[in-house]
Amino acid sequence: MNVKTSSRNAGSASSGAGRANQRRRTRRALIEAALALCEGGRKPSFPEVAERAMVSRATAYRYYASVEDLISDAMFERAVPPLESFCDVAKDDPADMAARAARNMNKLLMDDEVGLHAVERSFMSAWLDNPQQSRPPRPARRMQYIGPIVASLEGQLAPAARQRLAHALAMLMGTEAALSLRDVAGASVDEALAACGWAAQALVQQALADAGEKN
Repeated sequence: MNVKTSSRNAGSASSGAGRANQRRRTRRALIEAALALCEGGRKPSFPEVAERAMVSRATAYRYYASVEDLISDAMFERAVPPLESFCDVAKDDPADMAARAARNMNKLLMDDEVGLHAVERSFMSAWLDNPQQSRPPRPARRMQYIGPIVASLEGQLAPAARQRLAHALAMLMGTEAALSLRDVAGASVDEALAACGWAAQALVQQALADAGEKN
């Protein structure tokens, strides 16, 4: 490969990563600003949140369609417990941890279905209203659960198998999974939580069974 081309590609990748990191910092600043202002016992306006986050109002609207969507996302952020609060990653069975993680994540979403739909609307608006290079990243909170669980299988699954498992588990947690279970499949909350927990456990067990067959 031409050295100039290689350097240009490396620079482009570095620039892209920098923009993505900046977008994550902006989203984090908006969430923290909304939470801080809500602690006063009232709903802040978008200009107030933007000012506290030190971003323009136009930038804030790129990330959230309304202040209600931002507050819903911020409150969900606050409610998400760390994985360590209900799992011991070093000791617990990974399949059981995956089931618990899926149920915990989706229960939080289904406990506030108005907020669930509002936040998903905001994510879709941000995707549609911005060019690819400027779209703010999704929070990807589910990966805070999935990452450590999959990493605990390092001695049992090859890197490609772990990556595939992480991708598969990502389909079972989060707003899209909750909406599919409730709005598309018509499952009750209890049925939805049972299904996502069962599926997450089955995925881990199947990944381990596949690895065993290859050895």
